[in-house]
Amino acid sequence: MTPLRCLSALAFATFTALTTVTVSYAAPATSRAAETAAPCVRGEMEGKGESAVDDGEIRYTETSKYDAVRKHAHKVWQAGSLSKIKIRADSATTVNDLEWRDYKKKDRHGGYYHRRSGIAETDYIYLNKEYLDPPGELSKPGFQQSVAAHELGHALGLCHKSDNVFSLMWKNVANPPVTGPSDVDKANYKKIWG
Repeated sequence: MTPLRCLSALAFATFTALTTVTVSYAAPATSRAAETAAPCVRGEMEGKGESAVDDGEIRYTETSKYDAVRKHAHKVWQAGSLSKIKIRADSATTVNDLEWRDYKKKDRHGGYYHRRSGIAETDYIYLNKEYLDPPGELSKPGFQQSVAAHELGHALGLCHKSDNVFSLMWKNVANPPVTGPSDVDKANYKKIWG
């Protein structure tokens, strides 16, 4: 084998290996299991009764400084097949279902969803300035988007998922961050809302 032919074969093999690694990381192989709804982690429930949804919509108000990440969360949970539940701003003639608020506390949470189960009671999504503001560990846009989209997933009735499935609804923020619903999350949404 000539040196040129050997070099060419080596370059092709390297290119093939790099392409395979990149593709398998950037676009994980999908299977039937990836499109199946995943169970909740132990002790949690999901469903319509765990959500802020009222008559097929969530009416919201916001007093949060994180307007851009709230808008991102609304966008990713309204895309394509996820548009069954409408997310709209509250008005003078509607009942508020969800309010976005900020808080600041060293509690190891980027945010949380607080469900209030009474009739016509407003649920809350709280975003934590302690971690979402610089120099907080979740202060970069992707992490902020992940927190907001995750909490809105709870307001839509989804629970936390096991680390064994790829999901926005993991208990902890992933690195790199998951900024929108995965196929598993979409399957769980469909299971709840059709």
